[in-house]
Amino acid sequence: MNSARGQETRVVIAGGGTGGHVFPALAIRQALARLAPSARVVFVGTRHGLEATVLPRHGETVRWLWISGFSRRAWWKNVLLPLKLAVSLAQSLRLLLAFRPQVVIGTGGYVMGPVLWTAQMLGIPTIIQEQNSRPGYTTRRLAKRASVVCAGFDDAKEHLPAAKVRLTGNPLRASFAIEDRAQAQQRWNLDWSRKTVLVFGGSAGARSINEALAPALGDLLTSFNVIWQTGKLGMPAAADEVIVNTATREKRLLVYSFIEDMAGAYAVSDLAVCRAGAMTLAELAVAGLPAVLIPYPFATDDHQTANARAAVQRGAVVLIADGDLTAPSLLKVVRDCLASDEKRAVMAANMKVLARPQAAEDIARIALSLTQTR
Repeated sequence: MNSARGQETRVVIAGGGTGGHVFPALAIRQALARLAPSARVVFVGTRHGLEATVLPRHGETVRWLWISGFSRRAWWKNVLLPLKLAVSLAQSLRLLLAFRPQVVIGTGGYVMGPVLWTAQMLGIPTIIQEQNSRPGYTTRRLAKRASVVCAGFDDAKEHLPAAKVRLTGNPLRASFAIEDRAQAQQRWNLDWSRKTVLVFGGSAGARSINEALAPALGDLLTSFNVIWQTGKLGMPAAADEVIVNTATREKRLLVYSFIEDMAGAYAVSDLAVCRAGAMTLAELAVAGLPAVLIPYPFATDDHQTANARAAVQRGAVVLIADGDLTAPSLLKVVRDCLASDEKRAVMAANMKVLARPQAAEDIARIALSLTQTR
């Protein structure tokens, strides 16, 4: 590729706030690096989102906007929002005029809005990577002028201009790869004559899942292993300390505040109990791991419930509404899933069908094809 400034490939990726927006952005960046090593990429984020720690750690160039999200619970936090939006639009315009990208990619979060809107006003091709089955307000508005919308779920077409939607799946980082089960088991100190349940709720944890699991833990451990990621919340008071300590000694229980090796955790488990975030579902699909999903009820536009229902329709998961989650209901569903190897095998096969392991490269190829039009 010609190295002159007018010929080099230049891409802006805007997205942030949570891992569900940051890690897809990073996965697309890694795919671009493989397909076009000389491409220049600039990220756009905010200093108070997860991107502020993750992206610099990966050596990425980041430009910061002053924008913040709309608060539904604390109205007084919205007083400066019009000013922040105006400043963020000006910051976006200055960046795009100086860097002159051939394509701008948005992976979600409120930081995406000013950047993609400005790019569209300047006539720069834009791509939206929509992770969820039910797109949020920003995506729905920006999709009208977007060049392409790369959807994680086929159901997203119902809410977007269908002609612009391409079902790519959700991009996972290159480092995420499911390994051989027997090899992974060597790193986890559990009794492998028993089936294993993986329970997690993200880095912060999921209070309702933790509180339902704690009183059910003793009954579960009579038959199964449990790997429990509690998140920052830690174990609730209802967790019996004697049961926890005994089961840990007997290699039936592992408790972590955070699991670094999630790919390994998926590989050694027979069933997951977790929320229904889009990236969690993408990882479960690649792993082919059946799941009991408890969607976070306060997610924007209740998109986690929409994600979960899309997987339920395909026979890959069982859904428990957060309001219906109790220790008995959780115990019953887990036992039902683990009682039948045949049922679980069908769920695993259906989950595997949802996998799109080439999503990051597919999106990167779309982006590179759009750069040729500039």
